[in-house]
Amino acid sequence: MTTEENYDYLIVGGGTAGLVVASRLSEDPTVTVLVLEAGADRLSDNRITTPGLALTTWDNPDFDWQFMTTPQHALNGRNVAHPRGKTLGGSTAIHLGLMTYPSKSGIDSWEELGNKGWNFDTLRPYYKKFHTYCPPSKEVQDLLALDYMDEGLQGTSGPIKVSFGDFHGPLQKDWPETFQRLNKKFTADPLTGTGHGGHSNPASIDSESKTRSHAGSDYYRPEVQDRQNLRVLTEALVEKVILEKSDNDFVVAKGVRFTSGGKPQIVHANREVILAAGTFQSPQILELSGVGSRALLEQHGIESVVDNPFVGENLQDHAMATLSFEAADGIPTGDVLRDPQIFAAAIEEYNTSKTGFLTAGTYCSAYMPVVDFLDQGGEAKLRELLDEYLPSNARSAFPAQKQQYEILRKTLQSKDDSSIHYLMAPFQINVHTGAKPTEYLIPSSEGNYMTLCAALNHPFSRGSVHITSADPTEKPRIDPRYLSHPLDNEILARHVQYMEKLVAAEPLASLLKTGGRRIPADKHVEELDAARSLGPQTITSNFHPTGTCAMMSPELGGVVNERLMVHGTSNLRVVDASIIPLEPRGNIQSSVYAIAERAADIIRQEMR
Repeated sequence: MTTEENYDYLIVGGGTAGLVVASRLSEDPTVTVLVLEAGADRLSDNRITTPGLALTTWDNPDFDWQFMTTPQHALNGRNVAHPRGKTLGGSTAIHLGLMTYPSKSGIDSWEELGNKGWNFDTLRPYYKKFHTYCPPSKEVQDLLALDYMDEGLQGTSGPIKVSFGDFHGPLQKDWPETFQRLNKKFTADPLTGTGHGGHSNPASIDSESKTRSHAGSDYYRPEVQDRQNLRVLTEALVEKVILEKSDNDFVVAKGVRFTSGGKPQIVHANREVILAAGTFQSPQILELSGVGSRALLEQHGIESVVDNPFVGENLQDHAMATLSFEAADGIPTGDVLRDPQIFAAAIEEYNTSKTGFLTAGTYCSAYMPVVDFLDQGGEAKLRELLDEYLPSNARSAFPAQKQQYEILRKTLQSKDDSSIHYLMAPFQINVHTGAKPTEYLIPSSEGNYMTLCAALNHPFSRGSVHITSADPTEKPRIDPRYLSHPLDNEILARHVQYMEKLVAAEPLASLLKTGGRRIPADKHVEELDAARSLGPQTITSNFHPTGTCAMMSPELGGVVNERLMVHGTSNLRVVDASIIPLEPRGNIQSSVYAIAERAADIIRQEMR
């Protein structure tokens, strides 16, 4: 590649959002598109294609950026790992594949923050467009109590395949029934944006091939790869966007500087540069390019082109507390795969028949409102809690915080919304064995365990991501400031207490060993103070960072407008999870796909 090459659209990042936009824009043969991806093309690697081998890609620099936070004050100084996909397909190529959908109110909040047209009704068609639902057999429907699923709401022709799989153990079977007995049966199809209660989630897995379905495999499928107007260059690290000031006070993105094969290169944009590098790296690239806090940029010798101190701010993430329970004898969990012979047999079974542990496919969840976990008169107590920790005269350096907190207050007080996302992980989690996922997710305690996870759907804590150097190979400083807002741990603790009720309820209780061991050892959380201590002890990330290039007005601390154009520029957009102004509930892959699909439509509309 030479410095003379031009493309209509330059897309930085061949991950989830980048490949969606590239695939859609290149449907027009008159448009030329170049995607620059820092990672390698590993589309055929069995560690990606095999759903149950996801953990083998984490902490591996061939697949994972291996991000780590700064020491977290409220977590007793612990660092928290953030695996991020460094390969075609991005994080959808390496994550566990859980497919959930946001609440209607969660997406409507984006419009409440000033983004006209960004509401649930507008995005609903895009949640349907990105995927194809593969209905389960009648046997699986009955086993997992999937009567709430409405096939009319599901996607029928999208690239990403969504299915429930065929391998389900006793834990998956008894999860929904346990919630039914607690009068917490799931209330509606997740795609209505209103359901809450205990349920089973599908995964991004092709039901026919039993392989992972992700942005790399399906938006960049072979017929897309064959397009003459689309080029995807892997192992190309972007150093900066080349920006020039124009006569009309707007900054123009002229191209991108990157390194490939150890050589610095430049490519030019006829129309636009689109950043799709993710929540950590899109703000990093903006700052390296001269868009960000003038003081920070000058500190690192970077010329300020657009002074915006809110680039990299507003970081939000689903903090997740965990408590593991020893399984009863004869109840299989993923911990059995610690045995090399069993692991080898699982690989052989998958390779020969596409069955068994490694097909994965179904995850157990529950969305619950906090008002359910307060004593009699709970609504009044919740108001007291909110009044104590959300005083009306509170001030913040982030302009939108007051509006964000007002929205979250309303969400918490609604019995139709959910403040927590419970997940049941059929294996042990022990953060005290190390900060890396390969340390705390690999079985370290003898025996088989099931873990209950409680992830905050709507955190109040806010963090940041910023460069530490003008060197693009240096990782940014990531500081989520977990539990820095005291209300987060107060809300979390009420949900942690409910874990004791869950494990005491049948039929789940019979799958756990009576008087069995726990991780952390001997941890019981019936009392509120004990529940409050679990978060600082065990919180990890649920790996859903958002918000660092927020879609809001400059007055509110935004970085992009409702057309996803960077404020102060005429042709530089951001399309990824970083534009989300307020974190929605649950796993965010579905929302990133939907955002990217809508972004492609916005760009094509402006192309005409």
